[in-house]
Amino acid sequence: MKHKIFSMIGAGLLLASTWSCRQDSDLLSAYDHKDNLVFAAADTSFAAKFNIIWNGMNQNYCLWDYEREYGMDWDAVYDEYYPQFAALDKRDSVPDDELKDLMQKMLSPLHDHHMHIDVKNHKTGHTVVYMPGLERNASRDDYMIAAKNKPSLRYYANVTNGEVETDADGNAIAMQYSTALSDLITAFAQTPGIGFLWIKARIQELQDKPSRTELEDFQLQQLNDLLKSIMLVGNTLQGQTLINAWNSLQSKYSFLNVPGFDYIDPGFDEKGIGIHFALLKGNIVYLYISGFALTPYLNEEYSAKVFGMSHPTTQQRVALVKQVWQAWFDIVQQLNKSGQLSGVILDVRGNMGGMVNDMQYFVGALTPSGGHQYGYQRYKRGSGRYDYSPLMPAICCTMSDPHEIIEKPIVILTNCLSVSMSEMSTRFIHDLSNGTHIGKRTWGGECPLATNDDNSYNYSGHFGVDGVTAVYGYIPTVASFSNDKKIEEGQGIMPDIEVDLDEALFNATGQDTQLDRALQFIRNH
Repeated sequence: MKHKIFSMIGAGLLLASTWSCRQDSDLLSAYDHKDNLVFAAADTSFAAKFNIIWNGMNQNYCLWDYEREYGMDWDAVYDEYYPQFAALDKRDSVPDDELKDLMQKMLSPLHDHHMHIDVKNHKTGHTVVYMPGLERNASRDDYMIAAKNKPSLRYYANVTNGEVETDADGNAIAMQYSTALSDLITAFAQTPGIGFLWIKARIQELQDKPSRTELEDFQLQQLNDLLKSIMLVGNTLQGQTLINAWNSLQSKYSFLNVPGFDYIDPGFDEKGIGIHFALLKGNIVYLYISGFALTPYLNEEYSAKVFGMSHPTTQQRVALVKQVWQAWFDIVQQLNKSGQLSGVILDVRGNMGGMVNDMQYFVGALTPSGGHQYGYQRYKRGSGRYDYSPLMPAICCTMSDPHEIIEKPIVILTNCLSVSMSEMSTRFIHDLSNGTHIGKRTWGGECPLATNDDNSYNYSGHFGVDGVTAVYGYIPTVASFSNDKKIEEGQGIMPDIEVDLDEALFNATGQDTQLDRALQFIRNH
């Protein structure tokens, strides 16, 4: 059977158990999908919502022994907070802020920095979300600096600064492209000669004509309508709703032939990434990716699955991302083979993670084939709080195609918003004799997550269904350990060389003090 066998008990009795004391709440129930016997009462009861959070965590969370080391008593949490949630059921109104405050008091001691718990407040109709990792990291001095400043090569790609190598024609050897949804919209809005600016210029041109033809009057009206619609869509929608509205407008107004007003594939909502490559002075090769979603761009099977690849604009965008990665890979290979490579800088600042398979195209493209053990993992193999599997080696794939093994310095740059796969990559680099970690401490969300399909063989991972059930828990599938068998969840990885980003200098000129330190390290190595 796909899901765990759960107690065959009458609906009335099981619903009644939702209200029972903690000692009677350990019936083996399926929390990993929308089981009405488990979730129905939570649609109208805060006490039932609490029971799902407590029991879902008790059964599915994979870090209880780690939490115990920090003094967590999950049974005491039940005794303290169940009455407080139950008391909300006696009230006519419960503000979202009050519900979130109660969730914060209950959950803030937990150390999983991936986790968030979503609770639908049936009194207001809103979903209240609490994330312990965000609360902890938002108090860090470097959080807002990391959140506001994306890595950029604008200073270094300026030939006058002398940091980027140039080709025979004097052009900087640097490439960048982004399919991230926000960047696609920004490019449409801010690029001269296309998109938003083209529409405004064409409207002004038509308005300035002393006389217009009937066709020009129609075009002016339609351009004004399109401009208002685009502004409304861009300012009020996001994610898939933004993409759907955008593509509807693109189809409706295609006859206007607005340059740059192109179809956006729905796959770019989750798998859109930014990628930068540059060859810096002294044959130091730089690569930045904003998120780990390289696989759909570099593997044709994944490309078809994620993007469909039927639309020419999508094909072009996928090809451009691949082109930037290929340029980085090729020049690393060529320089290393000729003995001219000085080092490689990998930049995962602001990278919130993504696909584990990407490892082969990132650090795995610089290291030996056959996989790399970056630590250990442990599953939850029973419904009991401490029913864990033995520790098992955590091995990520490395590139199997023939490639150069890099023995020159490899530096990885991180900041507060380097999360998950970025942290796995950082740990990978830490293990290399030629690897160095520079920047700021990472987020601290290292335990991997997977879909609920994994609950067919593990008692861990998400509980509830996102956007469907009244309670949804987004929690890791496995516990992650370093190679010395320590858990770093909730702590983050400290850099070998800690360097702050000088925000004022970066905003004024684009000069990046963390990248500068990486360059200095390689040049002095």
